[in-house]
Amino acid sequence: MSDSEILLKAAINRIAARVTEKLINSAQEFTEIAEELPQKLQNEWSNFKEEVIEESERLEKKTNASKEKCSKEQLSKEDLIQIKIDNLRSKVIGINKAIEGKN
Repeated sequence: MSDSEILLKAAINRIAARVTEKLINSAQEFTEIAEELPQKLQNEWSNFKEEVIEESERLEKKTNASKEKCSKEQLSKEDLIQIKIDNLRSKVIGINKAIEGKN
């Protein structure tokens, strides 16, 4: 083999070694991410459920306060719609709790 062939073969070998090393490192990083992902998703789901429950409790208090206020005053259409929305949200949260209880 000539010097240029040896130099070319050496360059190809080094490129192949670097690509292989990068692929191995990427596979290891991917494996770490894949192992952590289920726990992260579970944590995010739990946080989301807690936020929804807190929001439903806040809305329920607001709705109860609105109902007391409304008994003294006449309700506007917007107030009635908002109360209906709040009640539906509370029902959805109750259904979600029931579903989670079955799981």
